[in-house]
Amino acid sequence: MTRGDRIVVALVAALALAAWPLAGMASGHDAAVAVITGPRATYRVPLDATRRLDVRGLESTVTIVVEHGSVRVADSGCRDRLCVRSGAISAAGSAIVCAPNGVTVRIGGRADAPDALIR
Repeated sequence: MTRGDRIVVALVAALALAAWPLAGMASGHDAAVAVITGPRATYRVPLDATRRLDVRGLESTVTIVVEHGSVRVADSGCRDRLCVRSGAISAAGSAIVCAPNGVTVRIGGRADAPDALIR
């Protein structure tokens, strides 16, 4: 490898390192967001916010709480209330579904987050 080759390799590496943070900002997926979809509307709430939403579902109202970097279904008028018992979620790609009411809560976020965790 000649001296010129080393200079070219060093310049390419420096440009790649300089462009790395810019690529992350351009993706728009840095901040985790709760995406709440109901039969009539869709809401996007940052997980760093504290907010309580009452989403009107097909059968009843679903109360969703965003706090401390996570989101959970606090109350629902559905019969089984599986959505309430599922607890809080905070990992990108996680979801809570209230099927009788047609309401879904999904965490969107960083694109490089794992799709699944296996224990």
